[in-house]
Amino acid sequence: MGESYTVMKNLTLLTNPVIQSIGLKLHDKDNNPHEYREYARLLGLYMGIDLSGRSILPTKKVICKTPLGSLTSEVIDDNKIGIVNVLRAGTGMALGVGEAFPESCIAFISAWRRQENNTIIADTDYNRGIEDLDKKIVIITDPALASGSSILACIDVIHKKVKPKKIIICCLHAATEGIKNIRKEYPDINIYSVFGPSDLNEKFYIVNGPGDCGDRSFNTK
Repeated sequence: MGESYTVMKNLTLLTNPVIQSIGLKLHDKDNNPHEYREYARLLGLYMGIDLSGRSILPTKKVICKTPLGSLTSEVIDDNKIGIVNVLRAGTGMALGVGEAFPESCIAFISAWRRQENNTIIADTDYNRGIEDLDKKIVIITDPALASGSSILACIDVIHKKVKPKKIIICCLHAATEGIKNIRKEYPDINIYSVFGPSDLNEKFYIVNGPGDCGDRSFNTK
């Protein structure tokens, strides 16, 4: 299992130096979109591997015939895992987690936020593959957990259609407000992040955070 420590009750920070290095690169303002997408994919891959060592994912016994006998081991049961790509920002991480668990399914939820006065509202006008998450352990990927509105909206979409066995959130940087909002609504959901908890600025972006990860990935504004 990778190194980590718990800062808030539902937040675990991943302190593995390799994951920290990738996390810093995703904060570097000078990365171009191609580099950003690749680092996001690597973060998802490494976070998926880290999660596999925490006794929170389903396993199965596999017997392998070798040239000189056989080996038996417990491996991750990918078919019991579902990944949710929170479009657009979560795309790179979702693909990376999918590499760690190649037989898992990847569902999509389009969640974009808008500000009304002093409140952030998330709209989820498109989703695909949610039905395949039923009775599975679901990993939601979203790099920047700011107010938590987008992820809460995604969880609402999931619960309206299926009954997942468990939900886990993987992110790059988590803000205190978002962590508290998720804990208030879903105290049983754990958040795994590289950095945090941090404050939000007046535009609801994470202070010292990565900025708009969707724009940075796909070179849009």
